[in-house]
Amino acid sequence: ILVERAYGSLDPVELAPGSIQRVVVNLLENARWAVEHAEVEAPTIRLVTADLGDIVEVRVQDNGVGIPAAHCARVFEPFFTTKPAGTGTGLGLSLAYDIVTEGHGGTLQVFSRSGEGATFILTLPRSG
Repeated sequence: ILVERAYGSLDPVELAPGSIQRVVVNLLENARWAVEHAEVEAPTIRLVTADLGDIVEVRVQDNGVGIPAAHCARVFEPFFTTKPAGTGTGLGLSLAYDIVTEGHGGTLQVFSRSGEGATFILTLPRSG
């Protein structure tokens, strides 16, 4: 698996490091699973950060199996999973969503289609 990193120049952001680390690790683990189960020549995960002024953005993109468009609106619901039975609990993304939105006042979105990979976009506001 190729992991591409494109880190923008970021000023410090006030956050709970352990919580955000859990979110990013969950997104990367999901991306790893997706590319391992896809039939692609060059399985790739891309981690990108950007300073957008009032917010900082973190993108986790993969060229894996993707998520059916109809499921994208539900992936942050507790116990919802697109993985085969016994593979996932359906809790990782719902916990990540709560950490980002309720714990940090940010956003967490997904853009995907079945067979076309997925992009998760996490934004965190700057404090003060």
